[in-house]
Amino acid sequence: MQSFGPPDERPLRGLVESRIEAYGGQHRASAQSTGSNLYARRGLMLEVDKANELQRRLHTFSMFGMPRLPPEDRQHWEIGKGSDSDLTIEKSWKELVPGHKEMSRELCHQQEALWELLTTELIYIRKLKIMTDLLAAGLLNLQRVGLLTEVSAEALFGNVPSLIRAHRSFWEEVLGPTLEKTRASGQPLDPVSLQDGFLAISQRFQSYVQYCLRVKQTMAYAREQQDNNPLFRTFVQWCEKHKRSGRQMLGDLLIKPHQRITKYPLLLQAVLKRTPQAQARQALNDMITAVESFLRHINKQVRQGEDQENLVAAAQRIGPYEVLEPSSEEMEKNLRPFSNLDLMSPILGVAPEHTRQLLLEGPAKVKEGREGKLDVYLFLFSDVLLVTKPQRRVDKAKVIRPPFMLEKLVCQRLRDPNSFLVIHLTDFQCVSNALIVHCPSPADCIQWLEKTQQAQVTLQKLKAEEYVQQKRELLALYRDRDQESLSTRPSTPSPEGSQSSVEGRNSEFCTIIPQLVVTDDTDEDSPSVPDDTSDSGYGTLIPVSPKEPHSPLSRLRPWALRQHPGITLSALDLRDVTLRPQPPDPQALQRRSTPELPGDVIRRGSSLPRGETPTWSEEEDGTSVGGNVVVETLHRAQLRGQLPHSPTHADSAGESPWASSEDEEEEGPLFRRSPGPLSAEDMLREIREELASQRIEGVPEPGDSGPRKLTRVQLQRMRGPHIIRLDTPLSASEV
Repeated sequence: MQSFGPPDERPLRGLVESRIEAYGGQHRASAQSTGSNLYARRGLMLEVDKANELQRRLHTFSMFGMPRLPPEDRQHWEIGKGSDSDLTIEKSWKELVPGHKEMSRELCHQQEALWELLTTELIYIRKLKIMTDLLAAGLLNLQRVGLLTEVSAEALFGNVPSLIRAHRSFWEEVLGPTLEKTRASGQPLDPVSLQDGFLAISQRFQSYVQYCLRVKQTMAYAREQQDNNPLFRTFVQWCEKHKRSGRQMLGDLLIKPHQRITKYPLLLQAVLKRTPQAQARQALNDMITAVESFLRHINKQVRQGEDQENLVAAAQRIGPYEVLEPSSEEMEKNLRPFSNLDLMSPILGVAPEHTRQLLLEGPAKVKEGREGKLDVYLFLFSDVLLVTKPQRRVDKAKVIRPPFMLEKLVCQRLRDPNSFLVIHLTDFQCVSNALIVHCPSPADCIQWLEKTQQAQVTLQKLKAEEYVQQKRELLALYRDRDQESLSTRPSTPSPEGSQSSVEGRNSEFCTIIPQLVVTDDTDEDSPSVPDDTSDSGYGTLIPVSPKEPHSPLSRLRPWALRQHPGITLSALDLRDVTLRPQPPDPQALQRRSTPELPGDVIRRGSSLPRGETPTWSEEEDGTSVGGNVVVETLHRAQLRGQLPHSPTHADSAGESPWASSEDEEEEGPLFRRSPGPLSAEDMLREIREELASQRIEGVPEPGDSGPRKLTRVQLQRMRGPHIIRLDTPLSASEV
């Protein structure tokens, strides 16, 4: 092994000492042991070897050109091989327009402005490609051989490849076709053909938002590397002298995107100034408006990013939250989870894009009650005032008082020009805390008061705007849901025009009201009552909508059953419910043996309408015998328990639904009752007399093929003044 001794050090000493100054070091006389000297000289020799290797690699790039990027980096950094052939343009627009000499002076100025827009776009794309084809490609190829591995290409150039791709697409789809049209026709450039491209500039150049958000960090990183990294400084100097760079500095290249996006409105305004046509002027105005709106969006994003960075820096300066002094270790342990103040959380009641900002800070003295003054450091944010105390050992301030929310803060001037009173209120508008703030000077006192008042006004305005915006979004959501429900609802005639329109807009909040239908005793197709053996003649058909399983009525049923265990389904559904007309559901199960009564005429304690008599159809299931009305009436009477030998038909409550009460007997002679049991002949004779005396004129005889009609006696029974009581028991499936 070759040993390092004094004879071998002499040839290397001159080379090493010549590189020390270039790398920011100083030559010091050896005052340590021989091993330490050898270690230091080995480090210097390693740096010299890296510098020599860098110079050799850069010379190779100059002689033979830049090698292609590594395979893992091509997808991100390479824009396209041979794509620069399309980025060509003539020296002047006059070469494309043969009749330019006959054109007016104003039109020539317009063409000059349009030509400037086209030529500067190509120049800008070429300058962007310097960063990818020269700087980034050179840096990545050097890192393949172990040089400049500490430099990050992503941190240095950001998303420049995305910008290049966006501008190439903009040229190929917007600017290039306009130029090709002029080349083919020889007519002047038309500014209207650029309208669609500039109106969609926010979608095309969305990558500028990310670049502008990080441009300051990118430039700071580049300056730091050039100041502290001699090898990187050597590489940048070589790139700036390269023939492809056009003597562009690295800092100038990094700021080019920000300058280009802000130059579009100026270029378009120059074209507008020289355009006399009304259609072209309107198109240019629309393009300028779109570009300026996109610039405002970028500025807003950048400002929010800066505010976020400032808030992070301020939050790092504020340390522990010690507003209470625990009396025991157990109390301190329980308070620890709630002793954290998160300043990065969003402001309550304000849109998320509004970030909390640090408005003012400074030292002051506070006094609470009769105690002495305490030296504090105040932080005024967009929505809160913090009272902190600086810590000497660490560069942080601990919070010593609960945060004062600005929306509940009242500041009053005092006779002392250096002081003002701070009052913090509760939700009941009463005092929760108060302290006197003593500022160093009257000017500082006025500044604190003005800044606090401005912050309160701004916060109130932002909360009002957010409230209005949320209300609009809620109304829009309801409107969309109503439109969707109306589109899926079947088209049926509305019983009431004005009321149907209101129910259409508020269909989500309408309670489903059960519809009352008349049923036959022996109907076996009842969909609403599981056990039909105790049907009293009246049933409740409750349409259940699958889209609204959690209606207010269904939520009240369990509570009502617990309060009144004996309550039935029909009484629960119809009790204290305002009946409202509902459109019929074509999919709901209907009773075949009964007519549907109109829902808009059923009210509490009311009777059926006195208009047209509803029809009554009989099922051919044994309840109808031939066409003789007398035989049919006898058969029905026998089924309902009016004959002595028939069993009593009781409902679920144990009472016969057809037995008349004492109140019903006093209503009139229509409800006659025999003093004793009648024979079959007497009952048949009585029924014939009753039918003959109460026959309705114009009604066909029972032998006719038309539908049967209800008699007046039957209608009178249904028109009773009492509320119809439905005794159908509640089943477990309906809960």
